[in-house]
Order: sequence, then structure tokens, then C-alpha cells
Amino acid sequence: MSDATKKRRLTKLVIAMPVLAALGVGMAGPAGHGQGAAEKLAIDVVNDVVNHRLAAVVARFTPDVAQGLSLPALEKMWEGVLSQGGAVREIAPARVDRVIAGVTVVIVPVWLEHAMLDLRISVANDKVAGFFITQPWSAPDYVDRAKFTDLAVTVGPMALGGTLSLPEMAAKETADRVPAVVLIHGSGPHDRDATIGPNRPFRDIAEGLASRGIAALRYEKRTKAHPERFAGTFTVWEETIEDVIAAVALLAGRQEIDAKKIVIVGHSLGGMLAPRIAAGRSDIAGVIIMSGPTRPIPLIMVVQAEYLANLDGPADETTKKVVEETKAEATRAMMAKPGNVGPNILRAPARYWADLNAYDPAATAAKLSLPLLILQGERDYQVTADDLKRFKTALAGRRNVTIREFPPLNHLFMPGEGRIRPQEYLKPGHVDPSVIETLVGFMSSLPK
Repeated sequence: MSDATKKRRLTKLVIAMPVLAALGVGMAGPAGHGQGAAEKLAIDVVNDVVNHRLAAVVARFTPDVAQGLSLPALEKMWEGVLSQGGAVREIAPARVDRVIAGVTVVIVPVWLEHAMLDLRISVANDKVAGFFITQPWSAPDYVDRAKFTDLAVTVGPMALGGTLSLPEMAAKETADRVPAVVLIHGSGPHDRDATIGPNRPFRDIAEGLASRGIAALRYEKRTKAHPERFAGTFTVWEETIEDVIAAVALLAGRQEIDAKKIVIVGHSLGGMLAPRIAAGRSDIAGVIIMSGPTRPIPLIMVVQAEYLANLDGPADETTKKVVEETKAEATRAMMAKPGNVGPNILRAPARYWADLNAYDPAATAAKLSLPLLILQGERDYQVTADDLKRFKTALAGRRNVTIREFPPLNHLFMPGEGRIRPQEYLKPGHVDPSVIETLVGFMSSLPK
């Protein structure tokens, strides 16, 4: 087997633990763990992994991580890594990637014979609160680092860490102001790059646009940066919308940005919410929806559960039971009314679902007079042609609307072949160049 083939096959072994909640709930840990101690623990864990002391590794896991990644599973995973990547050659120096809500994320690069991996260890209270193995991200061909600069910014009332990718042309005092976009996350606690396994779709988009003269702002989602704030009741206002509005204001206040050409770009749940965010606002020049749901999210969760349950043939009884439980929870979520209290439904409070039940993204989009671009990957099993159909019906004949479909692309707008499986998202890839070109074309067409 060639080194290139081994490297491609190695991507199948990307592990992301623990499993993140479907909506708005993340991993919390109280503050107080020193970065130095966290680095030492992470290095100890990596040394134990490469020296096959895997029981010692599992003993350091939090209960959540231990439940998702047992000792036999870790042994099988590491054996697979070595069989495809070759023996360990070197452990590179550790570095702290970020500290969020008392959780310190440490990256320890490990060189194998045929590849390099990043072991990402999240540490909280002297325990491993997250264990990831990924291949380092590399920029796609359409990114030109010489054409933009990344600036650190903070967004919203919770001072979320963010990155503004600013075209070099905007840094010149005599330059015209540049158009800009705000990237809006999908469901779940996401970082600023919308990282999934080895992939960074928001970074692809931001740097691809910045390479073409369009500023892009991305930031940590509130449920990622402050999961402890979401133990009680909340809606998409607290989860997403308030920070998008703040991000737009941040851009409008910068001298490099053309305040009349700020566009919001929502992916998945962010795409669903984008029409609602833009409605009635004069500070947003356009809306881009990427795989935006139009059906109720609980219904979509049921469809996804059924798709996955039957992916490898008829489901067994245990899987059927899980699907039926999801259906029951979804029914409760879609019946939620304002003022309902009680335990969470599908990992979110009843108030969350009651708020979404009163919102129709397609009907709201139809009331917008702003330029609107809707993108859909035809291999997307999470947000499908059924969702796009409702947009098409509601927006038929509207001259301010452009709809583009991409046959080979999945939910991340990355290419693939055949029937899609979740493992596809763990293969290194990039947002397709055709999507970047479509976004650039839309931004270029904004009214002068």
C-alpha cells in the first residue's frame, strides 16, 4: 500500500469524543485548572497511548468520555491507527489551543511513519474531558494567505472569541471599504471554524472569501464557549440570534468595512434562522442560506434517525426502539407551547421548541426584499430536497432570490460519492471551490 493510500485510509480513524448534543448543550467544567498542569496531563496521556498503556488513559476519562470510548474501543482504534499510519516516530511539543469555561484544550502532534496526527486532549479538573484524533488542517488551493490578515475580535455580550479575516486591500488608508459576511453556525456547540473531525468548513469559507476581497467574521458559538449558561431554559435568541446581531454591528463599526454590504451566511440551523434575523433590519444587505431546514427540526431528527438506522439494511430491535423513542420525543417537541415547563425534550427545553414552532423560515424568507441566495448539496441527508422544495414554493417568481443546487456535495458542501454515511464527515476535505465562487458572485452582485 502506498503512503498516499495509507494517509487516505487513516482518515477513517478520526475519533471525536464525547458525542455532542444535538442542540445547544455542550461540555462544561468549572474554572481553575492551570494550563501547565493541563499540558502535563495531556502529555502523560499521549505517552500512555503511544506506549500502549491504554487502561491508564481510560482511567483518566470523565464518565461521559468513558461511556463513549471504552477500553476495548480505544484499543481497537489505536491498533487501526498503527496498522495504517505505521509506527510512532516522534511526539512533538504540546501546545494549548484554547481555554473555554474551565476546559483547557491541548494539542499534541504525533508523527507516524506515513502521516502526522494531532491528539487533542481536553482537560477539566485533572480529568480528560475530551479525546480527539485528527489530521492537521491545511488550506485549500483557493486560499491565498498573502491576500488577507486574521484579526482577533470579541463578539457579543459574552465576549466570544472571534476571527475577522480582513483583505489586505482594506488595510490601506486610501482603499475603498470592503464587503463582509458573518458566518452563522448550525445546531450544537461549534467553534469558530465549525470544526467536524479534520474539517473546518467555516475557515474554508472565511479564508476563501478573504482571498477574494471579502471580509469574513467567524466566532465561537455561545453554547461552545459558555455551555454552563445553558443548563436552564433558553431559545435560539440566546443560543444564536443575539450574537449574530452583535457581529453585524461589530463589522458596521469598522472603518475597513462597507456597512451597506454586510451579508449574513447561515449554515443548517443558522440558515434556518437567517431570514428571521434579517427581517425588518436595515443593517443587513443580503442573506445566504446554506442547507437551511424549512421543516420542523424534531421531524428532521426523526428522518435522520430512520436514515441511519436503515443504512446497512433492516434495523435490529434495539435500533428500532431508539427510532421510536426519537419519534415520541419529536412529537412532544412539536407540540410544545409557550409557558411549558418540565424536563428537556431532545436535549433542549420546551421553551426552545415552542419558539421554533411559531417560526416558518420559508414564509419569513418570502417577505424579504433583500437579495437572497439559497445553496443546497444534493447528497445532504440532514437537510434534504424536501426542505429546499418548501423554499422553492414560497419563493417562486421572486427576482431577489437565487437558488443553486450542487449534485456531488454533502451537508458540509464537500464532495463525495455514493450513498452518504456520517463517516464521510471525518475524511479531510474542503468546501468545494464552486461554492466559494457562487458566494463571491453573490457578494459582487450586491447593489452599488
